[in-house]
Amino acid sequence: MTHILRNDTRIGITKNILYSIKKEFDGVLETCKKDDFNYWDSIYADDTEHLVGTAFIVLQNYINSSISDLYLKLSKLHLKYSTAKMVNNECKTTRIELIIVLANYYKHRDLPTELHKHTTNPLDDLKIYYKEIYNLEKNKYFYKIGSDSPIFNGLSLLSIEWELNDLIEIVSEWREDLWKSEYKNS
Repeated sequence: MTHILRNDTRIGITKNILYSIKKEFDGVLETCKKDDFNYWDSIYADDTEHLVGTAFIVLQNYINSSISDLYLKLSKLHLKYSTAKMVNNECKTTRIELIIVLANYYKHRDLPTELHKHTTNPLDDLKIYYKEIYNLEKNKYFYKIGSDSPIFNGLSLLSIEWELNDLIEIVSEWREDLWKSEYKNS
């Protein structure tokens, strides 16, 4: 008998939300192309980071809800992040882990405290620099913004063309593989 949540009903709303974000994001990128990206860092990157960061949060919700659909009693959702394809051959971080990390980074980047190690370790693994020291003696720093933001560097690793539809493909493929693996093992 097929599990009631086997059919991916979550992807539709996720696509609808990301479509709105994609529409705005694509509009900004089109404007920037016309200007040969001359004003990307000075005008557009910081505001656009909010769009892409929000997209990662939406995807994080999809990922965690998908795990909960299949594993109702699993309290350590992060155990299922590592079942995805790796970002690249030189790292230990999966594409799903990177999406989760970028969502967490975006949510907590403005906090005065250090980011959690489950966020910083994958960023370090992928050589995505997330802070700049401005007073080494007192270990004071600020988080990278503009085109140097981890949000854009991470997006580049997941989609060379910065296509948000690629992210939908990544998460829906991962969800399908999760279900197939569960049925195969049971």
